[in-house]
Amino acid sequence: MKPWPYSIKHLRFRQKLILSYIAVVLVPLLLLGLYSYYQSLELLQKQAIQGVRETAGTVAGGINNNMIRYERIFDSIVLNPEIQRFFGRTYTDLTELSSDLKKNVDPFFTMVTHLNKDVSQVTVFTKNDIPEYGNYIQSFDRAREAVWYDQASKQKKTFWYYRSGEFAAVKKFPNIYVNEDTTLLYLKLDTAHLLDTTNIGNADHYGFVVSDSNHNIILEKAIPDAAQRGIKPQELIRETDGFFVKDGVSYIVLTQSIPIPGWTLHCYIPAKQLSVDATSIIKATIVVVAVCTLILFGLIWMFSRSLLYRIQLLHRWAKQVELGDLRVSVVSDDYRDEIGELTRRFGKMLQRINELINETYKNKITQKELQLKALQSQINPHFLYNSLSIINWKAVQIGARDISHFVTTLSRFYRTALNRGESLTSIRDEITNTQSYVEIQSIMHDYEFEIVYEIDEMILPYATVNLTLQPLVENAILHGIDMKADGKGRLIIRGKWNNGTIEFSVEDNGPGIDEVLQKQLLSIPSKGYGLKNVHERIQITFGEPYGLQIVSEKGEGTIMKLIIPAKEYE
Repeated sequence: MKPWPYSIKHLRFRQKLILSYIAVVLVPLLLLGLYSYYQSLELLQKQAIQGVRETAGTVAGGINNNMIRYERIFDSIVLNPEIQRFFGRTYTDLTELSSDLKKNVDPFFTMVTHLNKDVSQVTVFTKNDIPEYGNYIQSFDRAREAVWYDQASKQKKTFWYYRSGEFAAVKKFPNIYVNEDTTLLYLKLDTAHLLDTTNIGNADHYGFVVSDSNHNIILEKAIPDAAQRGIKPQELIRETDGFFVKDGVSYIVLTQSIPIPGWTLHCYIPAKQLSVDATSIIKATIVVVAVCTLILFGLIWMFSRSLLYRIQLLHRWAKQVELGDLRVSVVSDDYRDEIGELTRRFGKMLQRINELINETYKNKITQKELQLKALQSQINPHFLYNSLSIINWKAVQIGARDISHFVTTLSRFYRTALNRGESLTSIRDEITNTQSYVEIQSIMHDYEFEIVYEIDEMILPYATVNLTLQPLVENAILHGIDMKADGKGRLIIRGKWNNGTIEFSVEDNGPGIDEVLQKQLLSIPSKGYGLKNVHERIQITFGEPYGLQIVSEKGEGTIMKLIIPAKEYE
């Protein structure tokens, strides 16, 4: 019995397509259903935890608002001008002191305690010689005896004190009419109003613990059975949110900061109170997966039937191309899917291949050869040579040696330039042709520029494309030396061996070429043997790695480099 991978390998395409659809669609659908179920469950749990966090934020905000209210009570007392004057003044007349006390201090402190039920005591400790007056005014020596004095006397801000059920706040009077080191304001507060949970729902399910930065317990409101479960407030104090387990019961603990005094609220609730009923989620997931499966099976049957015919048709066309028939007529369909795009691209590919064979390859190479031969045939060699010989003979007769030299040089130039109609020539002949052209230009320029040749003799037997150096020299003279504003022109022609390649360079000391023009020179067509023409003929003959390179800086001259492979000339 053959293994199942071997059996699948030899199934028909339709069978493979259906099996792949089932595997690709059904498995992700089931995984997606499971993922959706757990994500929904997790989302509901996060929402429940967020509800706990909002509850903690509400309680913490209430505490913080109370602390802000207490700060305002402090400011209303210590910044009151009449209170400041009373405790900053030295009384010599007791009658006047008693009058000010009953007129300003007593009514104001009484009003504070009546308007704020959670303020059970208002006391000012003073070093001034003012007699004690109930709880409202007491000697500073009594403050020194209090356990909170050492810490409160060192702070300029409000000092909050909480020990053994006593919750109070102490603040120094500012330096307006009194000295801050001589007068302290003490407020005793009722904690029942501070931790108020009456405005939150299901408050019995929550427990709250308020601690300071040193993890001291300030306030606590425990869940109803916290004592029976052995939950201690100190166990719930933590810096980060998380879970707390006690006797097998898990509790969620969330923290919330209270900015004004720098305290932290710890809110905890049994995790089972946040449990989510997942029955409805499971039912909904099963229904969605089942419906999607039925729809997908119907779509699988339709798609496999429609795709198979088009794939078979594309297969038949590809087989014809494999047999060498590149004239296959590919009929593109109207479908916009991948098979339709593949069919259209297959047709375009065949069309492009035929264009490359018939036009891009054959036509362009033929066109370059015809252009070169047409240019060379513009001059009738025999007529030109005979005419130059007659001129030379006449010049010799009359003793005009300079004319004879010029005509002989011109004749030598055209003999090497025409090269019997061949596109390849030896480097020796190309150098000779270039020297003849340079000699003609020197005569025409009345020998106004300097010429330097640095040619390695070992490269002379190798082959190059005819008339490639002369255009470079012509450009160097025309656009370099002739454009030089001052000083003597200089033309350097080099040829050297370089690791299996031959490198020519034509250097001038002209004005140079800017970067924009450098990028255009090898791509812009020009009449005759322009740089683009030379570059393309080198690449057509030897390949794309070879050709021209331009090195130039504005005002620093120009170097035209020509690189060809080392190829023997036959």
